[in-house]
Amino acid sequence: MIDFEQRQVLNSARRFLEPFRGNLKDLSAASFAAVADFLLARPDGVEELLEELCAWDEREIDALLAAAWRSRSAEGRELAALILQRRGTTGLVYRIEEIMEDDGGARWLVDVLAEVEDDESTRLLLRLLDHPDFSIRQRAADGIAAHRASLELSDFIRHLARPLVKGLAHPDPHQVVRALHRIADPALLPDFGRNTARRAERVLINCVRHEWRSSVRGDAVAALGEIGSRAAVRCLVDMLSREDESFHRDVVIALRKIRPENALIALLGLLQSKDPIIREEAANALGAIGDAKAVKRLRLLLEDEDKDVRQEAVLALGKLGGREVLIALEKALDDPDPMVRATACNALAENLGGRAQSDLIHALYDVSPLVRSEAAYHLGNVGGKEARRHLERKLGDRERDPFGEPVAREARRAIFRLDLMASRRRRAAR
Repeated sequence: MIDFEQRQVLNSARRFLEPFRGNLKDLSAASFAAVADFLLARPDGVEELLEELCAWDEREIDALLAAAWRSRSAEGRELAALILQRRGTTGLVYRIEEIMEDDGGARWLVDVLAEVEDDESTRLLLRLLDHPDFSIRQRAADGIAAHRASLELSDFIRHLARPLVKGLAHPDPHQVVRALHRIADPALLPDFGRNTARRAERVLINCVRHEWRSSVRGDAVAALGEIGSRAAVRCLVDMLSREDESFHRDVVIALRKIRPENALIALLGLLQSKDPIIREEAANALGAIGDAKAVKRLRLLLEDEDKDVRQEAVLALGKLGGREVLIALEKALDDPDPMVRATACNALAENLGGRAQSDLIHALYDVSPLVRSEAAYHLGNVGGKEARRHLERKLGDRERDPFGEPVAREARRAIFRLDLMASRRRRAAR
């Protein structure tokens, strides 16, 4: 049976909307106020009017959404929210993302999207979890929690991964990687469960292996470093064996972020890489981790053919400590490169303090002014009376280090600091 009253209401809504439909670019706050007045006068026409609006094509609804936001009217935004909640975000994502760039737009949309339970809305809420405004982040988290009950999580991960799988420029693949990182990393919100986290991690691993856009692949590499699982480590180490070395450094930096127990074996293996930059970065990472198991391998790097690798090995050993390390650092004082020898002076002083005095005095007579200046500087901090006597002999050393400073000037400053410390000790003893 035909409901003639409902048809009459629908025709009335169509007639009312017709002028607006032909003039979408010029809609103003007054236009949306007129819509609100129509609905107030015809409360039985709300559903029919929304049904008619949602039947418009995507281009028309996009223009309506833009006009509603531009009007800054409460009526316009309320109408836009009702349309989005009824028909979803299909075909409107570009416009929604444009509005989200404005803080006020993000604040409005976060609540609207929480009511729109489709995959795109969930993706956009994930993006808002990185918004600088805490209240927006919190409301986005609440919205995602509300979505979870209706989400088919495996389908959502496939939807999220589509720009990576298809090589699309939109949605922004960098933001997609960030969203997958959030889902895969148990330390971040939201928590969609272990199985979903593993699916997201697999997408990131495939992105690292197959993505042709270097910046997107770099983001995925960094994300795996933050996640730090065994699967992530295996993927990163495997990528270092590939011929394409353009992102090897990013991989090593990512490995540095991983928990020591997961990254140690991988980093030790990288010390044997053919690429000196990889060996250098791996040594740096091992120094930052501070595990004594790395000492033996780092000592072998003191024989490396690349001076930068040897210098990084000295720095790393200086952070570890122990008798083996001290023997290695003393050996580094005889390295053929003056920068490595100067770095060894610094590492010895940091490790031994006053006990490094004899080694530093030995370095004070090095052939390089850089090493002599470095030794003088540290003797001024950790030396004693014997160090002062040797520093006095260097007051006539006019040779300049690579920074243009005469060795004599550094020796004079060192003597001043030693005298100042001696004076303070005497005053304290009275």
